[in-house]
Amino acid sequence: MIIDAHCHIGTDVTFDQQTTEEELLDNFRSYGVDGGIVQPYIPRPYIEEFQNIHDRIYRMTKKSPGRIFGMASVNPHFRAEDYERETKRCVQELGFVGIKITPAGHAISPCSKDGMHVFQVARELKVPVMIHTGMGIPFADPIKIQPCAEAFPDVPIVMAHAGANFYTQQAIYVAKTYENVFIEPSGAGIEATCEIIESLGPARVMFSSDVTLQMQTELSKYRDLHRRGILDEEGMEQIMYKTAETVFKLKLSNEERTKI
Repeated sequence: MIIDAHCHIGTDVTFDQQTTEEELLDNFRSYGVDGGIVQPYIPRPYIEEFQNIHDRIYRMTKKSPGRIFGMASVNPHFRAEDYERETKRCVQELGFVGIKITPAGHAISPCSKDGMHVFQVARELKVPVMIHTGMGIPFADPIKIQPCAEAFPDVPIVMAHAGANFYTQQAIYVAKTYENVFIEPSGAGIEATCEIIESLGPARVMFSSDVTLQMQTELSKYRDLHRRGILDEEGMEQIMYKTAETVFKLKLSNEERTKI
């Protein structure tokens, strides 16, 4: 089984990217991916834009229960009551499994006052927080996660992109220091990914594509590490879906293959 822990639909006004529901699901089928955790691209900074894209993701989850899951992404700089209302709606009413912070897209440091509010909400909702790291320095430097991990040891934190090659050592350091930190190394090279796995073990690493164009490359990294004997079958299985299943408490479909 393969679960993509980090993928998107919508239109991103920060990074100028766009993916439809059909494009994402076609990409899954093309590469034998069974499902994924879908989050919004960064929409325009109006609360109704976030509500609309969350509703689109919810409709995907209803069509593919046990294989497609939602992740909320709301700008943390919205008024606190608006941020909480929409994020709680996503988790409590729509069944989403996590919350995302994108420092470059949301113009925020994870350890700022508004950033820390995200972790307070996550603790209340008992869901993980995924944080984009790498592109968007200084806010996206993995070291910015250290105060968050320390203040909220009961909140699982997923470092997306593992610092994007340039900050791999910082990502590894934070994850080794705090047991509630996990790594999703999409966009990181195979050498960085290998070092992460050897330093932390497969149980702290999860597979993702981030964008549809990267799917083949991301799958190839792990398959090559498996071919070279760096990852055994159990390690591959752990990274391909079990880490995400555990961290996000996914209730995966028992079907052998998805019908997305």
